[in-house]
Amino acid sequence: MYRKGSNHGLLWIFAVALLLIVYIKPKDNGATYTSYFKDLNTELKQNGPGKPIVLLDLDRLDSNLKLLKEKIRTPLSYRVVVKSLPSLDLLKYIVNATGSKRLMVFHSGDIIMLLNDPEFQKFDILLGKPMPIAALENIYSKTKKENFQNVQWLVDTSDRAVQYLDFAKKKDLKLKLSLEIDIGLHRGGFSKPEYSLAVLELLQTNPKNLELSGYMGYEPHVASVPVIFGDKISAMEKSLKNSLDTYSNFINLGKEKFPNLFRKELVFNGGGSKTYSFYQKNSGVVNDVSLGSALVKPTDFDVESLEEHSPAVFIATPVLKKLEGTKIPFLESLSFLFPLWNPNQEVTYFIYGGAFSAKKESPKGLDDNSLFGTSTNQSILNGSKATALEPDDHVFFRPTQSEKVMAEMGEIHLVRSGKLIGTWKTFIN
Repeated sequence: MYRKGSNHGLLWIFAVALLLIVYIKPKDNGATYTSYFKDLNTELKQNGPGKPIVLLDLDRLDSNLKLLKEKIRTPLSYRVVVKSLPSLDLLKYIVNATGSKRLMVFHSGDIIMLLNDPEFQKFDILLGKPMPIAALENIYSKTKKENFQNVQWLVDTSDRAVQYLDFAKKKDLKLKLSLEIDIGLHRGGFSKPEYSLAVLELLQTNPKNLELSGYMGYEPHVASVPVIFGDKISAMEKSLKNSLDTYSNFINLGKEKFPNLFRKELVFNGGGSKTYSFYQKNSGVVNDVSLGSALVKPTDFDVESLEEHSPAVFIATPVLKKLEGTKIPFLESLSFLFPLWNPNQEVTYFIYGGAFSAKKESPKGLDDNSLFGTSTNQSILNGSKATALEPDDHVFFRPTQSEKVMAEMGEIHLVRSGKLIGTWKTFIN
């Protein structure tokens, strides 16, 4: 009886272990190209440069621009976020499509470039972050005085405003200042309305050198509002309303204490790619809405509020080599086990370049090899046979954000109706 019971128990253990192995054994995640990327791959093999490139789908960009124009209408104005769209040609395309003459700029090199460009030097330029006084010195030395004075400089503390005043007096300038206010993000700026009064007083007592141009309140935290039960979009709208109530408190106190500063039309800037679509319904506080990334939709912007938007920017890079299985140096004798356990290691691909700030998009089921590591020269990817790639085919990635990835390769390759139609140069910073 004891032996029979023991055998029965061992069978149960074996069966459970077998089920556990079947459960945890990796599934085949591979798939061939979607039709969209199959056509792009064919086009790139025929007409591409045979190296890693950034692709911009103009049809998808146009679709996103159409959504933008539907969601931002009078009395709201659209401001283009330059850092997210780092190409003069791309900026010109967007301002022509939207009619916007407003830019938000984050980098001193970009400001210098734009203030020296005949098309953009007269645009309404608002800083997206406060600049050290050394940056103002550098920008001033490389631009015309009248263009420099057209910029709305951002101040986040009383000390910075005093620095800017001293600079303006030294250079005999009149600077436009916009106040950065904290409406929930907690990334700096004036955290309470009363804390901004000292700067407003400085502005009022120095009208020869300083002028109030408005406020800037950024609220990307709204897109991360926690939701356990209920609708995410509704939660975001409620969170935005709370932020706008805070924004309104700054404006109301400023008007009460220094009404003369508010007699002209000011810029009350807000927004961002993840929240811009809510402002039309909540207009009344903010009158100037900034966004850029939503127009090309990198993966960091895969959020509920942008579900209607289409990804428009990709990285494409050629497959250089294809090897059967996965062979690891010093583990050659064991390498045959890898694909037996994990079908997603049936094939090894070496691609041109790698370690991109991007996520693999097509074909599905490709992974970095954790034992080999990543390389900016010749990365190794593993996949199952279902990925069906051959040398000279392309692997497609979606950037996590647009500004770094679009700029680092020096140019953007344009796609219209699945065909390459030209290139645009990117900024050099």
